[in-house]
Amino acid sequence: MNVEVRATGLRTMRDRHHLTQRELARRLGVTQNYIPALEAGTRNPGPKLRQSLMQLFNCDFEDLFLVVMVNPVDHREQILKPEREVKAM
Repeated sequence: MNVEVRATGLRTMRDRHHLTQRELARRLGVTQNYIPALEAGTRNPGPKLRQSLMQLFNCDFEDLFLVVMVNPVDHREQILKPEREVKAM
């Protein structure tokens, strides 16, 4: 199985913060073409970029990203859901 981290919430978060793709790319130090590729799901952000995005938008991992397991043989996908925190009483 291959694990992919997809930036499924990036466009929503970018819109919420009134940033263009160009401005976001400039702030992150990536090429302008990289942001639409992230938003379309054709590229997946690495750990450093994920951390930079969470810091920039001051949000949690789950607000921006979806973790997907992909079977390399048949390309079937399984979305991994975060475990819910159990609060002590």
